[in-house]
Amino acid sequence: MIAVIGSFDGFHTGHRKLFSVAGEVSGKTGDSWSVVTFFPHPQTIIGKSPFSPLFTEPEKDILGRCLNIPEIIRIPFNEDLACMGPEAFIDVLESRLFLRCLVVGEDFRFGRKRTGDPSLLKELGEQRGWETVVVPSLSVSGRKIGSSLIREFVLKGKVQEAASDLGYPFMITGMVKKGDGRGRTIGFPTVNLSLPANKITPSRGVYAGSAVWNGKCYPAAVNIGLNPTFPGKRDLRCEAHIPGFRGELYGQWISLFFLQKLRPEIAFESPAHLVDKMKEDVVLTMKEWELLPKETLQFMTCCSAEAS
Repeated sequence: MIAVIGSFDGFHTGHRKLFSVAGEVSGKTGDSWSVVTFFPHPQTIIGKSPFSPLFTEPEKDILGRCLNIPEIIRIPFNEDLACMGPEAFIDVLESRLFLRCLVVGEDFRFGRKRTGDPSLLKELGEQRGWETVVVPSLSVSGRKIGSSLIREFVLKGKVQEAASDLGYPFMITGMVKKGDGRGRTIGFPTVNLSLPANKITPSRGVYAGSAVWNGKCYPAAVNIGLNPTFPGKRDLRCEAHIPGFRGELYGQWISLFFLQKLRPEIAFESPAHLVDKMKEDVVLTMKEWELLPKETLQFMTCCSAEAS
């Protein structure tokens, strides 16, 4: 097996460079290749602060399918694994995988306190009869592509920057649940998405986006927020208005993509003022939708949650 190994908090353009190399090795050797990762994410065990991933495990399965990853193998990560020295860590890998080649990024670290590096990995591989391929990090304008910076972009609502590094728009997948029904009364019915626990969420505001359901892609004006125009306290919500869509989606799984932040969430003087602004939001959403490259539309359409 050719294994691309890493923590993989989602899959960005730097990771796709690893996948490309693995595919080349696979073509030369005739062996299959797979992504090998860890669950839960190691930062949830060894991190010094709470960790919120870019994507949930089901979302990574969706992305893996659309990125043509043959297989994703998850190795359970716990305190025992975190405390193992580098050689013991490799023993665990070999007990689970028939290794012919490991493909890693140049910043890959393994073993207790991250003491193992690619040089040691190459040495251990030579001793044990398998190859190690180390792939340089992908940089753009001198800036290394990495999950930490992408998470920061998403938290700040910089979803275009996040999409540039990911290679596709940031996505949230969830089940449609019943909301207050208030949107329907003001002429803007919305689908209300259950937010996955602990997942990174874009900053509060209105976004031009896309809703994917049943193999079809629709433009969507997406709001992340607390609906401050209306009285009462409520948890953070993710709601999407799909212009022209008619039908009930309660209980269905959909994927929402975030294309551009249009404005922060604010409390309007009245529902009428909110409606006027929402009309503008829809116009801007449609303009953003019309500019989408064909490849992006195809990728988003691939990410139908119910097909995972």
